[in-house]
Amino acid sequence: MPPKPLEKVKINQIEVDFIALKLLIDGQWQNIEARQLSLLKLLLDNHGSAVSRDKIMDVLWHNTVVSDNSVSQAVTQLRKSLHDHKGTPKFIRTVPRVGYQLIADVEYPAPPVIPEPSQLSQLPQAETKKQLSRLTIAIGSAIVGTLFTFGLLELVKPGLQVPIYQYESRLTSVPGPESYLRYSPDGRYLAFSQTAENRSQMDLVVYDSQTQSIHSIKNTGYSEQAPEWSPDGRWLIYYRHDPISCEIRITSVANPVETWRLSPDFYLADCEPGYSRQKMHWASIGTLYLGIWQDNQPVLSKATLSTEGLPKVTDIVHYPKYHPLLMDIDKKTQRMLLVEKQPPGYQLKLLDLTSFKSRVIERSQRDYWGLKWHSDTHSGSDANDAKDSFWLGNESLRLMSLDGDSEVVHLPMGFIPDIDLNPVTHQLAHAEGLVNVNLYDLDLTELTTEALITGAAQLKSRQLSSSARTDILPTLSNDGRQTVFVSYQRRTMDGLKHVEIWLKHKHKKAASLLANLPENIQPDYLLWSPNGENILLGDSEQNVYLINTFSKHMVPIISGYDSVDGVNWSADGKQITFKALNQDEWQHWQYDLQLASTQLGEAEVEVSAQQDGDNSSQTIRQMNPSYLNYADTVASFLTEILQGHSPQNSLPVDNLQPSFALYRPAVVQAGIYYVVRQGHQLKLFLYRFDAQENLYITNVGNHEQDINVRLNVSASQDGHQVVFSRVEGIETDILVQRRVGLGD
Repeated sequence: MPPKPLEKVKINQIEVDFIALKLLIDGQWQNIEARQLSLLKLLLDNHGSAVSRDKIMDVLWHNTVVSDNSVSQAVTQLRKSLHDHKGTPKFIRTVPRVGYQLIADVEYPAPPVIPEPSQLSQLPQAETKKQLSRLTIAIGSAIVGTLFTFGLLELVKPGLQVPIYQYESRLTSVPGPESYLRYSPDGRYLAFSQTAENRSQMDLVVYDSQTQSIHSIKNTGYSEQAPEWSPDGRWLIYYRHDPISCEIRITSVANPVETWRLSPDFYLADCEPGYSRQKMHWASIGTLYLGIWQDNQPVLSKATLSTEGLPKVTDIVHYPKYHPLLMDIDKKTQRMLLVEKQPPGYQLKLLDLTSFKSRVIERSQRDYWGLKWHSDTHSGSDANDAKDSFWLGNESLRLMSLDGDSEVVHLPMGFIPDIDLNPVTHQLAHAEGLVNVNLYDLDLTELTTEALITGAAQLKSRQLSSSARTDILPTLSNDGRQTVFVSYQRRTMDGLKHVEIWLKHKHKKAASLLANLPENIQPDYLLWSPNGENILLGDSEQNVYLINTFSKHMVPIISGYDSVDGVNWSADGKQITFKALNQDEWQHWQYDLQLASTQLGEAEVEVSAQQDGDNSSQTIRQMNPSYLNYADTVASFLTEILQGHSPQNSLPVDNLQPSFALYRPAVVQAGIYYVVRQGHQLKLFLYRFDAQENLYITNVGNHEQDINVRLNVSASQDGHQVVFSRVEGIETDILVQRRVGLGD
């Protein structure tokens, strides 16, 4: 029998840690859900025997009503975590009409051998004393040896050296966000972008730590963002863009700072309009790393610069294997930290820019904000990996080592979107602030096309949700009377971020709570049933939950698949159809609400969205946010349609893909509501299927800074009622912290 309680076990070549909720596979620790470990524990307790589906259901979902499909999906998830395959199982075998059996080799930790008291009593007294003495010495030696070994390991282990920082000062206090913090090589200046007074553009600003003064050096009417210093501190490059163009510009900063605003700037390279910007990295005097947008994703690129006179780009090389959303370079060791989108989440990688070998440091469901190397004093050898560390922002300011250890250094009132470290004084500058996302609705029942075109329409939006929370994913019922949405409460003293589902009726002032979600569920979309009685919630891990609006009961109905596509309600709201990918095979499934079970369904005839004529619009009308490539497909459809429109109804179609990455569109029977980012303005449009016309509706706010929150627009099927997310004013200031020493 295994020791109780079970803490660790080895099955085949995989080590399982039940306490840490981790698996050691091929030398790397991977997280595993508690429910999967509960299932594994049940199979271990019955090793060699088949465990019935009823017993699994009773143990894993005690006193909770779930469907039989939940067992299948739980087993599928566990197999996926163990890298096991149903066809050629090495861990879990399906026993037809019975259940499941663990067939893996199991190795439990060996318990210490301690003689029983009865055995000691049978020995002569002298021998008993000797045995006890030997046992005492052995145990004592083992304890001393363990403590010595542990102490030695602690001494020789690189460890995470956590510095102590104290608040020093706040550098800015103006409306709007400050971002793209960049210290000059000599540590005297801090360059950053700051919202202009009209909040329709970003200006380039420099803080002089010697005189403790701020200088606005570029405020041309364009947006100037993401400044970067040359390694010798003589040049400053940055993005300059407007709604239809984007350039990388360069200006001299070799003269006194008071004259920088008068320095001419010069063209360096083109960039893609409409997309989000990230910091550039002037790694050496002739090498610049940056992210270039290709096919609607960032691609790591290296520009070679001339080293005489005015720097110019002489060559550029792209590395399509790497797609950094965020990156930072240790210039001394030529190593890069980069964040990439890796569905269903993100991954943080270390890349050697000399050998171009990379490894994953961490995977996360949450995105990363603020990334900056902390230590750049090592030679870059593998032995020094664990000694080096870097700063991460977002909901806390934490220091992390390359071996995955991390410590929280500072908890902000809101969030930390950007960080930089003074290379000389080691002062830590970071932007810190608050943002609210609220919901607004529009009633377009009496609105006419003529009023929109002539500008006579007087539209007034109405706030639906509380400014005390972050409310996202508003979704209207088919008749437009009810709105369901996801509400996030800011992180509280218990260390948790509370996620809730709320329901707001059009004719009721107050919204009502439908469900509290575990923190590990990251909602991705909501779908109303045709009769308005049920809601489907899809999360970032391809799971789908059913929420009844009357009982307020939430149950999982789809889980355990590699991917899920095309979740749809039947016309009567009694069934749900979907496609699921399991072990490289797509299958059509059907979930019956009355039977609470899932069975294989018939494949439907699919119409390509690229076909000409009415079939294209018919296919688009059937889509919803559960479809894979939903936003890209809608953007492609609109791009083709709008290219042939008259000038008054046209818009820069190149902006659709990046705009849809920011704001998810809404497809209803009446048409497509969508938001386009033009410069810093966010404009709501409607493409009507019947009239085949594109109409500008209204401005829904300004885009001042990426906040990595899912924004969307939703509408009733007739298009008369519209609800949308709106980011209220983002407010961040720059704070500086002074290093005072190292922690214990």
